[in-house]
Amino acid sequence: MLPEVVAKNGFSLDRIATLCSVIEAGSISIAAGPSSSRQSQFSRQIKELEEAVGGKLFDRIGKTLKPTPLGLQLARMSRVYFGAVTDLATREAEKPGLLNVGGGEGLLRWLFVPSMSALRGLSPPIHCRVRSLRSASVVQELDLGRIDVGLVRKSAVAEHHAIETVGTFEFVFVVPRQLLRSRTGEEVYEGTPVPFAELMGDGQLATTAREISAQEGIQLNRVIQAETLSLLLASVEHGDAAAFLPTVAIANLSSDRFAILRFKGMNKLSRETVLAWLPEVADQKPVVRQAIRVLSRSLRQTMSDADRLAMSGETANVKDGH
Repeated sequence: MLPEVVAKNGFSLDRIATLCSVIEAGSISIAAGPSSSRQSQFSRQIKELEEAVGGKLFDRIGKTLKPTPLGLQLARMSRVYFGAVTDLATREAEKPGLLNVGGGEGLLRWLFVPSMSALRGLSPPIHCRVRSLRSASVVQELDLGRIDVGLVRKSAVAEHHAIETVGTFEFVFVVPRQLLRSRTGEEVYEGTPVPFAELMGDGQLATTAREISAQEGIQLNRVIQAETLSLLLASVEHGDAAAFLPTVAIANLSSDRFAILRFKGMNKLSRETVLAWLPEVADQKPVVRQAIRVLSRSLRQTMSDADRLAMSGETANVKDGH
């Protein structure tokens, strides 16, 4: 719990705004700009705010300022408060509500965007500001109060987050048929090197995909690395390379142009996906509570429909590992 600060002189909206700016910038000099007088003002405001709350808001690490848990909590609560005031004003004026959303680019593209119509159909409607973020950044932005909800794998969230399970990302191996000599793609299992598109870095998905391929005796000839699953899909669609892709991403791929294979152990790639938020944000902002209720239902339906279409015989030639 934060100490009682309302009655103390050092607590003000202006000082709170300075706190949030310094946390976002990482230092007073960056937040305040080149003006020495403004930098001094920011330093004084932070000190006065620390006196008001009775604790340190930052730890100095080199030339940067790292917010303490108290500093993060105060900044988050402040953003929630300002967001709640804005939410109240828009509801009174019957203007569209605003929901700040963060998630991986693929999750947003294949799950969130198709589900947004459910929010636009509300009265008043809810509009969205959407940011493409890595999983760690989604959690960080939630904790800082800069996004209201995040679409992220379950293993990335912490105990203090509230979650609604959306579904599980199941993966398959997709090969452009122009890279194959047979309809079934049996040569993939015969040791023939397969041109392969891989996620950059040594993340869990890339590492596990390599391990599964090695266990199945599949030789991958990496020809491209990409930062996102969407870029892997683009490489596959262009016919340049095969890739491990989630079933929700391949719903519209034609079985005439692409072979879709499943290997033993591919369930290791599966990712349980959740809609995550901070309980205090939903408590203070009715638009967030309403959006969570509508979105969770719509996202589950979107994932279910996409999986069913992708794994049907009409759109995919699925082969179980031999």
